[in-house]
Amino acid sequence: MWKRGCAVAVLSGLLAGCFDFTADGTFRPDGTALVTAEIGVSMQLATLMASQGKPGQPDFLTDCEKEHPAATLPAGVRSITGKRGQRSDMALCTYVIELSDPVAASEAQRRAQTSSAPGLRGLDKSQLKIERLRDGVYRLSGQFKPVEDPLARPDQPGDSLAANAMLLAMTANRYVTLTVSAVRIENTTGEIQADGRKVVWKLPLMALVKSMPGVPYEIRADIVYAESWTGKVKRWLGLD
Repeated sequence: MWKRGCAVAVLSGLLAGCFDFTADGTFRPDGTALVTAEIGVSMQLATLMASQGKPGQPDFLTDCEKEHPAATLPAGVRSITGKRGQRSDMALCTYVIELSDPVAASEAQRRAQTSSAPGLRGLDKSQLKIERLRDGVYRLSGQFKPVEDPLARPDQPGDSLAANAMLLAMTANRYVTLTVSAVRIENTTGEIQADGRKVVWKLPLMALVKSMPGVPYEIRADIVYAESWTGKVKRWLGLD
């Protein structure tokens, strides 16, 4: 048991900072959107995942570049393409997703109740939703829900505690970054940029596996993707 615990501790150090996840959504004036999502893991972890994988078990790096025929795509999704890459010591999979109808795509995702980001506990519980607020405006809403604090249960077996300790070490000082761009962003819980066209949420990855007070778990923004001339005049005059 002692040797196994030491091995886990050493592995924790090797894997510290092994995850990266960013998602960038750009909403166009016609209501469509382009979403780019990048998942990165350390090369050490990628090798470990490959060596420990079971036959038939999904491997996000192996599956990254597989084709997605139009007939298999959910409602509201025009295309999905993936590309593998590498940055420094990180193995990357970058997905480019064309949404013809973000509202329909959101509903399809919620019905499926699955996550397209393997290995990121908590993202599958975010239940992000896009609704049509009014003409030219979507509302993005949702809330990340961290799993139970894995170190708050002293009754766990030694191996489970060691594995959870490793998980926390792996997520230290890493972040999930979500960015949304449009003509204008309103009523948001994220950090809005000076021009009002972009909002950013930066969530510590550890917050997905351990409850952290003060972390902005709520995601909310009104996405103005199209604005009429009369709407612009009203806003300039302070009548909106």
